[in-house]
Amino acid sequence: MRNICDSTGQVSSVFPAIEYLTFGPWIYMVPQYKPESVLMLGYAGGTTAGLIRLFYGDIPITGVDIGETENLYDVEIVKADASQYVKTCESFDTVIVDVFDDGGLSPCDFIFTQEFVDDLKKKANYIIVHASDTSDMSAYDSIRQIKVLSLNSSRFYYFMVNEIHAIPIR
Repeated sequence: MRNICDSTGQVSSVFPAIEYLTFGPWIYMVPQYKPESVLMLGYAGGTTAGLIRLFYGDIPITGVDIGETENLYDVEIVKADASQYVKTCESFDTVIVDVFDDGGLSPCDFIFTQEFVDDLKKKANYIIVHASDTSDMSAYDSIRQIKVLSLNSSRFYYFMVNEIHAIPIR
């Protein structure tokens, strides 16, 4: 097993993902249905991708990260700035926003801008946003919020942009 830690020494990614099914934030970023395709903004170590693979198998996953990442779960990796990538990328069934700075301590400010949210709405049916308990989510007010879950100082927001056409799990 391999752990990657943030600047405070907290585990920020694990491999293999199955070791941490319920002991970290990653399970909260797995869609609650089998999506047709997934865009992960903020791929990092890919633990969430590993859990998506565990639950749903070989669905198309694109991971976007500005830093160097290791492709442990056979996903398409794009080295890019997430705020710019969503402007021109194709559409995805699910978009997971897990973009942090300050050594993994704070969500990036751009994810709370109206411009970013407007770009997301054009690209996704379902959006999961990993933020902090103090984050201003008002830019997302125009999207139907399904649920908010809390884990320590993190919050996970689930939004439905368009009706979800889930693939049956086999």
